[in-house]
Amino acid sequence: MGNSSCIFPGAGQQVSRTPQLSFRRSGRGGRVESNRPPERLSRAVSQGSRPVTQTEWSGRPYTRKNFKEPTDRTGPGLDVQRREARMHVVVVGAGLLGLSTAHALDQDGHEVSLVEAGDGPGLETSFANSGMLSPSLTDPWNAPGIFFKMFRWLGREDAPFLLRLRAVPSLIGWGARFFWQSGRQRYEKNWISNLRLGLYSMEVLNDLVTEHKLPFARGYTGILKVFRNREELSAGLKQADFLARQEIETRVLDASELVELEPALSGAAHALEGAIHHPIDGHGDAYLFCRALERVLGKAGVQFHYGLQARGFSRDGQRIAAVETDRGPIEGEAFVLAAGSHSVELAATMGVRIPVRPAKGYSITLDLKDGCEHPQIPVVDDSLHVALTPLGEKLRVAGTAEFTGYDKGLTKGRIQNLLDVLGRIYPHCAEQAQSEAVAPWCGHRPMSADGVPILGATSVSNLFLNTGHGPLGWTLASGSGRLVSDLIGGKTPNLPLEPYSVARFRSYWPF
Repeated sequence: MGNSSCIFPGAGQQVSRTPQLSFRRSGRGGRVESNRPPERLSRAVSQGSRPVTQTEWSGRPYTRKNFKEPTDRTGPGLDVQRREARMHVVVVGAGLLGLSTAHALDQDGHEVSLVEAGDGPGLETSFANSGMLSPSLTDPWNAPGIFFKMFRWLGREDAPFLLRLRAVPSLIGWGARFFWQSGRQRYEKNWISNLRLGLYSMEVLNDLVTEHKLPFARGYTGILKVFRNREELSAGLKQADFLARQEIETRVLDASELVELEPALSGAAHALEGAIHHPIDGHGDAYLFCRALERVLGKAGVQFHYGLQARGFSRDGQRIAAVETDRGPIEGEAFVLAAGSHSVELAATMGVRIPVRPAKGYSITLDLKDGCEHPQIPVVDDSLHVALTPLGEKLRVAGTAEFTGYDKGLTKGRIQNLLDVLGRIYPHCAEQAQSEAVAPWCGHRPMSADGVPILGATSVSNLFLNTGHGPLGWTLASGSGRLVSDLIGGKTPNLPLEPYSVARFRSYWPF
């Protein structure tokens, strides 16, 4: 199969029980638009295959009859009674996670200072990411079978996951945890944790965007995940079934239905086995979002300290008194590490170990000319771990993972991989990319060992974490910031923090 006349089991099937978003066509090239953002949709979450229904998001905690509620929703190591109503909180890192945390803290009435090594917000991993807001696609990278796949990919420059030998020493312990977490039961449990946080995060983000009218080229057309052969499609259908058990809407498409939904894929449909549409997901420009949120925070009185490299912390007994920078200390009463992969070495200065490693991702961004049919829906090529996202008059191609330590070099072979994927998905755009300059970029995704972010308290009473989000930073940012702020302020978070606490890594082998 692989042409528009193919019929396969599940074609056109709705794999969901939730209300569907309706779509309408308008404008050039069969543009697809949703009639509204995916707000206040009914959701369900589950443990394993047992669905647990939740009513509309309303700021209330989850109701989960089939999931044992932790007795401490704040996570280990924190006495919320000791938290003060208003504090000066220093957030290290002004990317998506740091800005989202700062916004939540400011909403709660805290005095907030942001410390950032760069010259502005969102200039590192947040700058040119895939631009997807995708709670449906929050499955961890360490899926069952990842060990054997990575073994087959060794030495291949075109591999979705590439391991550089120089990075091996720093990955031995982390890698053991990464592969151990790929067992089916652990993988699904971790996916559930990401899914819960992703759905909650979209609600927090929607409230933020509605209140401040943030401009960042947001789209509500969903995301398409495309498959090139029967094996990939079969795996995708299993994932769609898993999402259906959580009452997350998906729609399976054959090649003809795919082109009907996204006409710009007409040049690639003959090589595709099928696709799955995730209509509750969206997209936008993460850097524009960072700049817009910075303006909101600046008006609110948040202090930005740009061009300061955090080196560590100074103590006052068992607490932190200040973050030490290359230009002197910045004092505070509570401190949040939202510095991506660099949170690891900063936490280590206080004796806090974080199983997070950098996974370098690449992207290219090109201007869409009049001769190139403009895509309207982000596309994820499942086999290559590459996403193609329309951002207004631009198209971003982002993906792959390279474990190479903190190296920031742009590898020509990895950039060429993205150009090759562009040619396979949008050949008409690839011709343009060959004749005109594209903007290449790379950034270090902070990957936790189990694919779930690390949030909340540490063994140091006034040090908090917000890192380890991997490729899901923007999807999970708003909810993560809100949960951390709730914790700092002594509130009961809307989600239990036990699945996200750094203390979870002490409960399984190896640590």
